[in-house]
Amino acid sequence: MTLFPKNLLQILFLLNAFFHLGFSVTLFDWTILIVNDSKSQTLTTHCQTNGVDIGTKTLNPSGKQAFLCPVLVKQRTVATCDMTLGNSHGRFDVLDFDRDRNRCVDKACLWHVNENGLFLVINGQLVLQYPWPK
Repeated sequence: MTLFPKNLLQILFLLNAFFHLGFSVTLFDWTILIVNDSKSQTLTTHCQTNGVDIGTKTLNPSGKQAFLCPVLVKQRTVATCDMTLGNSHGRFDVLDFDRDRNRCVDKACLWHVNENGLFLVINGQLVLQYPWPK
């Protein structure tokens, strides 16, 4: 019985040191799903999660892309994508955990992209979040 409290104290000490040294720990993964709703144009995405490049994807009309973004302890969690649809281009935060944790459901953010911009599904409805930059 005396080993348990000692081991528990050691674990708590190590976790505390781990956090103070700036290491990040993943709590869970959040899913980002991007759907190209354009009828005629391809959508190109180049995304990063917490600064890690996940690559470039080309989505045909009605095409979909899904990727995971680890939600980190004691560090801002962000997934960002450069997107191009026809002549429109922009850089967008498709997950900012502090902003989106109550807007997206089941640890997933669902984005629909068309000629008008980027729409997030909020409470079952498409809501324009980002019009294309002019």
